[in-house]
Amino acid sequence: MTEHHRSLLPSDLVGTPKDGATPDVEAPAPHDVRRAADVLRLLVSLTALTLTVLLAVAARDFARKAQQGLLSAATALSPGLRDGLVGTVQVIAVLAPVTALVVLIVKRRMDAVLRVLPAAALGAGIAWALTRLALADSRPEQWPEVLVGRGGLVDAGWPSAVYLAGCASAVVAAGPWLTRPWRLALWSLILGCAALGALAASLVALDAFGALAVGGTAGSAVLLMAGGPSDRPPPQAVADALVACGIPLAALRQLTPERQLPGEGILYGAETTEGAGLTVRVLAAEDRNRDLFHRLSRRLLLRHPAGPGEQTPLGAAEHELLMLVFAGRTGARVAEPVIAYPVTGSGALLVTVGQDTRPLAGLRDEEWTDALLGAVWTSVARLQEHRLAHRALRPEHIMVDPDGKPRLTAFARAQLNAPPEALGADLAELLATIAVRLGPSRAAACALAGLGPKTLATALPYLQPLALVGPSRGEVARYDRGRAHEAAKSGRRRILRPGGRPNLMHDLAEEVRTACDAPAAKPAQLARFTWKSVFGLVGAFLVLHLVLPQLANAPAALDALRDADWRWLLAVVPVTFISQGFSTCLQLGSVPGRLPFRPTYQVQFASSFLNRITPGNVGGMALNLRYLQKTGIETGAATASIGVQSLAGAVSNTVMAAVFFTAAGHHGGVHLDVPAGKYVLPVIALVLAAGGLLALTPPGRRFLREKVWPFLRAAGSTLTSIATNPTKLALGVVGALGLPFIQIVGLALSLHALGGDLPFVQVGAAYMAARLLANAAPVPGGLGAFEAALIAALTALGVPAGPATSAVLVYRLLTFWLNVPLGGIALGFVQRRGYV
Repeated sequence: MTEHHRSLLPSDLVGTPKDGATPDVEAPAPHDVRRAADVLRLLVSLTALTLTVLLAVAARDFARKAQQGLLSAATALSPGLRDGLVGTVQVIAVLAPVTALVVLIVKRRMDAVLRVLPAAALGAGIAWALTRLALADSRPEQWPEVLVGRGGLVDAGWPSAVYLAGCASAVVAAGPWLTRPWRLALWSLILGCAALGALAASLVALDAFGALAVGGTAGSAVLLMAGGPSDRPPPQAVADALVACGIPLAALRQLTPERQLPGEGILYGAETTEGAGLTVRVLAAEDRNRDLFHRLSRRLLLRHPAGPGEQTPLGAAEHELLMLVFAGRTGARVAEPVIAYPVTGSGALLVTVGQDTRPLAGLRDEEWTDALLGAVWTSVARLQEHRLAHRALRPEHIMVDPDGKPRLTAFARAQLNAPPEALGADLAELLATIAVRLGPSRAAACALAGLGPKTLATALPYLQPLALVGPSRGEVARYDRGRAHEAAKSGRRRILRPGGRPNLMHDLAEEVRTACDAPAAKPAQLARFTWKSVFGLVGAFLVLHLVLPQLANAPAALDALRDADWRWLLAVVPVTFISQGFSTCLQLGSVPGRLPFRPTYQVQFASSFLNRITPGNVGGMALNLRYLQKTGIETGAATASIGVQSLAGAVSNTVMAAVFFTAAGHHGGVHLDVPAGKYVLPVIALVLAAGGLLALTPPGRRFLREKVWPFLRAAGSTLTSIATNPTKLALGVVGALGLPFIQIVGLALSLHALGGDLPFVQVGAAYMAARLLANAAPVPGGLGAFEAALIAALTALGVPAGPATSAVLVYRLLTFWLNVPLGGIALGFVQRRGYV
């Protein structure tokens, strides 16, 4: 392998340091890092822990029977064998953690000890709560009795799941300081203890699995909070590898943080004894782990997620070396490859010529000349002609030589014989990231000069956000948010245009289409699945599960219609349309800008359709949020508006209930008992844990600073704007109070049509009591619960059971189910118009 690599070395780079001089190595002191591997382990452990809890709680009987079978098999073993197994486990449980802790102390790994002890305590605490709150009822009833009289060094019930979780947490927390053989040995001992404990019946199988999941969760959480040592090769090892592969190294220095790209290795600048400059990119397992998230996202989102796949650091370096060689032979200006070589510690390096280059992303806007960008696009055109996809074509991967000429770099994800999807995504990604800096018009003009109209037009189907998987997608989103924020500052009472949110990809597609004189292209189907398809499947399941049983009441409703007074029933039909008008007023009064009534009314009908298949009106709220975002309102302000609508609805329901209960004089039978007290402590503990995780870790503080505080500021500004506008307040109050009132009117009309005789205030009291009770049911629109509660309330107030049942069924048919076809039509309409 080494000789193969040496053939790529230019002859003027081969040699040895003069007079055996030691290379000058300059790099910052090592510091603790937070690794993507810990994030991945935390996610996997949390998933396993969640499955354990669900199995123990939701499938308690199944878990108990399954573990009973394992317990019966274990008790069939001879007592001597079981005691021997228990004694072996207990000896290992005592010696292994003590030995590992002594080794860390002897090697003076006090930083590791400071992670291990808190992790063990956290894991033991979580396991103690888990075994007593969630897993206790899933154990076989006779399990404690089979341990009586059995044991090894001590009673057979030790080591418990709590102890096992503490040990597993400690091993995870100590992992970055341990060599691979030590990690394998310790994990083998822990897994062996868990398996032998379950085999000897000293430990319940589900408890053992939960303990291991807790160990992974607690240990990973401690590493993410406190950090750990980097697994990258030290600078001296990099220098030794460069000398070993035949490069006469004189100096090696790590480049500044501004030149480093997360997840793409560490960049060094090297100088040979002859004065030649080199760029050295050092890869480690951490980069492979970071790339794992990129690969997973592409596999989840894209239909054709082609790529190099999972690679070792050396394999990734060799792949990029090959791609650079091929790209150079296409005629594109790319970084000149020198060598790929392994580095001690499972790392690898890739050497390219030149170290005085600057990334295009780091240049000032005035340095982005048309000539420079035209040269970039000319190189891209060569790659396109030879079907070589870069798959990460962004300005930070384009280096500019001191003479002002660009070179393409970072071919780690490049692909030969690439499909049209990959080639089109390259064009779309570079177009979008250049347009963020220079605007769509100039970006399209420069691309046209370098690519030509025929090649540039092939990008049209791929000018969509899904083609920008990675940092480019975030840049475009931030650019659109910035434009929306600037537009929001232009006027307080401006009229918002539905679907008018700034959209860089749409603007860029228009510029490209005009520049190439090409017809509009249908967006390529890049998605493996869409949220619409997933939502449709979930909705279909909910309809089958919740709606079809309701059709059993349809014959009774139809029989009631034969004897009904049709004049009063026809008066109920407009209730559906009027209620959407009140809902529209509520939304118009909860946004800082001026929304047009007609599109907003149509969106309310569409959201009413989604509310029929989602509990808690979640679907309608999501659609309204999307609608407000598409009008150009910032996410924080849009979310605050949705929150205002929900709060106004809750307050109006409370006010209307109080008014009707008082006026009707029939509120003694309605009693709502919400045992909120038992949820207070868990909620407080969860809030404190989340707050500590955010406040004590740099990623958490960065999340607070960049995401939470801007969101809260936008929400506060929205609430202030609404509260100081009398027109908005009036619209909101009318909409919030009108929604329940018009529904009560519809119920009263239905009751009158079916022969029921009840004062209006009592109808209102019955409706509000049923609504408050049905809101607690986790089903769309309170299906079943609302009808049952309303019928019970009407009969309690003196309405005969027959008319009460018929009136409720007809009322729900005309005000609830009529929204399904009308809302479905409205949803398709607003989607075609681009409102959502």
